[in-house]
Amino acid sequence: MRKITSFVILILLGFVAFSQQYVMTSKGYVINGEIAKGEGYVTLRTYLADGNERLDSVLMDKKGRFVFRGYTEEPLPALLSINGMKFYRLYLEPAMNMKLTINEKKNKFEVKDALMTNRWYSIVNPQGIEDNDVFLSRLDNWALNNPEDIFSPDIMSSYLAHQWDYDALYKHLNVLKGKATKCYYYFHLRKREEELSKTAVGKQVVKITGKSVEGKTADLSKIIRKNKYTLIDFWASWCSECRDNTPKLAAIYNAYKDKGFGIYTVSLDDNAKEWKQAVKEDNITWDNVCDFKKWESAPVKDYMITAIPDNVLVDENGIIVARNLTTNQIRQKLGEFLDYQGYTINGSIKGINEGIVKLDILLENGKKESYTTRIKNSRFVFSGTVDKICMGMITLPMKDGVLSFFMGNDNITINGDKKNLANVSIKGSKVQNDFADIAASCNRNKNPMQALSDYVRIHPNSIYSPFIISNYLYPYMSEEDRTTAVNALDGQAKTMYQYHLLKTQIDGEQAAKDEQSGKAKDFTLKDLNKDDINLYSILPHNEYTLVIFWASWDNISRNRNLDYVRLYNNYKGKNKFNVVAVSLDDSFTAWENAVKTDGMNKFYNLSDLRRWSSSVVRLYNLKSIPANVLLDKQGNILGENLSVNEIIDIIHN
Repeated sequence: MRKITSFVILILLGFVAFSQQYVMTSKGYVINGEIAKGEGYVTLRTYLADGNERLDSVLMDKKGRFVFRGYTEEPLPALLSINGMKFYRLYLEPAMNMKLTINEKKNKFEVKDALMTNRWYSIVNPQGIEDNDVFLSRLDNWALNNPEDIFSPDIMSSYLAHQWDYDALYKHLNVLKGKATKCYYYFHLRKREEELSKTAVGKQVVKITGKSVEGKTADLSKIIRKNKYTLIDFWASWCSECRDNTPKLAAIYNAYKDKGFGIYTVSLDDNAKEWKQAVKEDNITWDNVCDFKKWESAPVKDYMITAIPDNVLVDENGIIVARNLTTNQIRQKLGEFLDYQGYTINGSIKGINEGIVKLDILLENGKKESYTTRIKNSRFVFSGTVDKICMGMITLPMKDGVLSFFMGNDNITINGDKKNLANVSIKGSKVQNDFADIAASCNRNKNPMQALSDYVRIHPNSIYSPFIISNYLYPYMSEEDRTTAVNALDGQAKTMYQYHLLKTQIDGEQAAKDEQSGKAKDFTLKDLNKDDINLYSILPHNEYTLVIFWASWDNISRNRNLDYVRLYNNYKGKNKFNVVAVSLDDSFTAWENAVKTDGMNKFYNLSDLRRWSSSVVRLYNLKSIPANVLLDKQGNILGENLSVNEIIDIIHN
């Protein structure tokens, strides 16, 4: 026994000596972490250069402290998770002794003595006030301008590649070189590129055969042979954005079906009744098939569909000519291919002989579509179609060279001189001419600003009112007047790009005030009956309301739901306690089934079925699920990400 004990002691001493060696050698790393009020386990997932992963886990001590020790000859990306929920990106380096401090409740994440990790966050954290488009564009430019940096494939994979087709991914990957081509994310992006190439633009379409609503066989090949161009559209009855697109697709179909355009729709439904009901409600008259396998459907896998709506446009020979088009882009393509009718912008700017000109079409809900062309001998041309009146914005290849105007499907001419852009002539757009008349009338008034304010007040439905508030009035209005003016806008005014910007700004100011005052951010989402439910309309009816964030596809959430059901049953009486369950699902059926299975029927169950694109993700800065926030009647935050015992303590006190 003495010999065995001595041997064990020697092993332990050897382990300690080996552990210390990680710090002492130039290739060892140490992560000393501390999580405020932390308990449970911490996992470190390391992404190796050969495309494989290494997983390490440790338990926190009573003070929330933990240590990881390891060995690496080169910087490696890693992901730190707390109890499988909170996730933080790290970069492991040789001879690194990282000090990591996390306070989940205060949303604080501090790293010391880790140069690459700090550098990573200095790049990928938003800089100032960036909307999502600006943020992604900045990251895209950074990656392209740093082709040898190992951060570049990581940025592409983590933030950008999900929205790229084959051509975009091919272009970006072939910019990378050196160390950037010898790391985990480059390896996996190349695999994705290989898969995407099978259904890229220029490739032969993959055959699809399915059963229609009537139970008949619908062969994609026959539809393609009958038409000059066919749109393969992927959708589902539970996808709200898909359903919103259907009337727009119908309008395009009716406009072009006699000119050789057809649609073949593939549904990702798994419920025949819901699929057939949606086809009937949306009056879908083109070919529609479904095999009820949802994301496991063969066409979904063949075409690498990762989100819906999505689509593929093919010609009469079955060659793919475009992928993942918006309805406006479908119109534009068909306009180019099938007796084009739409807008044309002919520009001439004296003094600019060459360069790139950009056209941004500013659309409803803050969306925009961007196009570029070359300016040659001072001239440039854009053409396309728009579904409704919108704003166009031309960016010339010169400092401060931006021209904005209202447009529809018009023949617009732009004439001017580089030296005097303030007096550029924009003709051919009736809506732009009408706005110019309104502006001139207000300028003739003794008090132009008051005249503009009066116009907005008298015309809350006008397409011009959001633009006037945003570009002229906003800086001079009080916070109360701004909120009143924006909330009064209605009708066509709400379809304008500037309305979305204003509403986002107003909501952001209110959210900031709520955050400073410790109040929860309000939201309105649909319940399982598809009725709009507002958070602050629920709160006054109970002393405590627990808002939980979960999803049917997250096992930890599902396990936690059982605790919440027991908690609800114990404290629901006498208007004491209620639960608002916000799902990050994108499938109505999966969401509904999980609610029933987990016994959550008595909760308020809400969702916008947009997964991580949900508005609540931004409002509550959600990084992972499950998560929760406990509120009182007035919306005051009593605690965030609480355990069941912590919730009980607050209720009892």
